[in-house]
Amino acid sequence: MMLPIRQIYQEMAAEKLRLLLTILAVAWGTLCIATMLATGEGLRQGLTRSSQSGNGNLLYLTGGYASQTAGRFFEGKALSLQADDVELVRALPFIQRAEVSAQWDKRVSNQDNGTWQRPLAVNPEYQSLTGIEIAKGGRWINPLDNQQQRKVVVLGYNAAVQLFNSEDGWSWLEPQTLSINPVGQLIKIGDENFTVIGVIAQTSAEVEQGTPIDYAVFVPFRTWQRFNPNAAIAAINVQLNATVDREKAAQVVKQVIARKYGASASDTQLLQVEDMLLRQKSMRRFLFGLQGFLGIIGLITLGVAGIGIANVMYATVKRSTRDIGVRMAVGATPTTIKLHYLVQALLTMSLGGLAGLGSTYGLITLLRYAPLEGNMLFEQLGKPLPELSFSIVFLVIAALAIVGVIAAWFPANRAASITPLEALQSE
Repeated sequence: MMLPIRQIYQEMAAEKLRLLLTILAVAWGTLCIATMLATGEGLRQGLTRSSQSGNGNLLYLTGGYASQTAGRFFEGKALSLQADDVELVRALPFIQRAEVSAQWDKRVSNQDNGTWQRPLAVNPEYQSLTGIEIAKGGRWINPLDNQQQRKVVVLGYNAAVQLFNSEDGWSWLEPQTLSINPVGQLIKIGDENFTVIGVIAQTSAEVEQGTPIDYAVFVPFRTWQRFNPNAAIAAINVQLNATVDREKAAQVVKQVIARKYGASASDTQLLQVEDMLLRQKSMRRFLFGLQGFLGIIGLITLGVAGIGIANVMYATVKRSTRDIGVRMAVGATPTTIKLHYLVQALLTMSLGGLAGLGSTYGLITLLRYAPLEGNMLFEQLGKPLPELSFSIVFLVIAALAIVGVIAAWFPANRAASITPLEALQSE
């Protein structure tokens, strides 16, 4: 079965203006659906990158409020976690590691400069738990710093910029570069002088309950205890064994802490447990949903272009009624006629689709040169850039094919139903 390619070309050339507008509409629809899917993919990959370190797979334990009256607790009484609670948590068989953290309610400053983050007091093991990396020339808190309660501090990169660069040069939207090496310099926490021993390498990861590492300030835990004896800690960061049921583990931890403090073991609100891994999975589901939603919007735009193709096909069928009748009179089957117009529609979709995908690739390439480095939102989202992956290209091509077939199906059926008599009666 030979398709009359020359005739298909002549029919398309006869509708030059309509065809050009339709190809442009398909190209625009392809650009929309591909860009939206690529944007969603870039966001998903960026957030995945940002959650691979920091608090990405930890349980975050904080004190809550009793929801039942039992033992030493009445309904509504707050639980304040203490430093020795971590030993109780570490003793559980399904716990791989657990580390305390405390927040020091003091301002961090350097002369007239200051940072909005309050210092976090942590032990040396906190670094390996969260994957924090120190920039060249500095170091992390070591056991001796902790034991001797030294007044030393480790700064996130942007915290160091806020403290040591001129205030006029600071911007949330512009890339920031340290003007000096702050290692060995003195800063103040409250009224106390602390020596900077390290700056953290730039990262989009977070610790605790969403504290950006780039803006964090860390001091030795025992140094904090020296200035805050018997104070409650902020949280316990827990890493579970890989094979453990995370929900069951969280329930057991709640019961153990409740028993220690003489509260009801069935009180689920006394200890708050936030599973960062589950939060990460929820975010991924949301991003898949967002990507799907953006794809649907793009598909609707492509569908509008499909209506344009259908109109062009109907016009072509009407103009070619006599030719269709002649072809059927000399032996052409309805299937051949249908295939003729399906090929014509798919060829139109291919031209528009190639133009749209080419435009999308060009737009994404241009975005990679945009000066986004240093933008706080961009950094915290894991430096997301639209990603035109093979799976997205495949989905776009499949959408083009489906829309093309649907758009051509009814005009093609109309063409195949024309009888030779009807064709001879047409003008």
